[in-house]
Amino acid sequence: MSGRAPLKVGVTGGIGSGKSVVCRLLAMLGVPVYDSDAQARQLMSSDPSLVAAIRERFGAESYRDGELDRKYLASRVFGNPVALAALNRIVHPAVIADFLRWAGECGAEYVVVESAVLFESGLAGAVDEIVAVSSPEELRVERAVRRDRSSEEEVRARIRSQMDDAEREALAGHVVVNDERSLLWEQVLRLDALFGGRRAGE
Repeated sequence: MSGRAPLKVGVTGGIGSGKSVVCRLLAMLGVPVYDSDAQARQLMSSDPSLVAAIRERFGAESYRDGELDRKYLASRVFGNPVALAALNRIVHPAVIADFLRWAGECGAEYVVVESAVLFESGLAGAVDEIVAVSSPEELRVERAVRRDRSSEEEVRARIRSQMDDAEREALAGHVVVNDERSLLWEQVLRLDALFGGRRAGE
């Protein structure tokens, strides 16, 4: 590839939708995938400016022996929308900056960022294309209960706390249906051909 910036694709979806499965399939095709949740956790422990900002807002107790005390931080933001919003204002810009740096270093025709909160975090503004992964709610609940060992009530509460599927799909340029009837690989291959071909055709 030349020195051009890669096409940046955001993949989003609610809990149990299967967005991680779609991203794993894209990775199998050789597409670089940035896991925003995993990278956020890493940055919260390794980025000096981010660590300093978290300490300043939530106290020195946020870190124990140089490591982020996730339980303590969770206790500060759980059920506290103001504190959660403050944490997001600190973390989300750092993740966006890290993603853009990573994308520029990949040397790929196109890259993917996986994020459940693509729109809410501002990441949507950093990508060129958006894919929403959609699944029926009952199937999402079943998957999440099995995967997370959560109760059905807990999963439904998490679904209600997230952006509505219809709203997410309306904002996305592409929708992948993961209902265990539609062929997932076929849809992923079409996206790969579209995004790879679009970049190559510029």
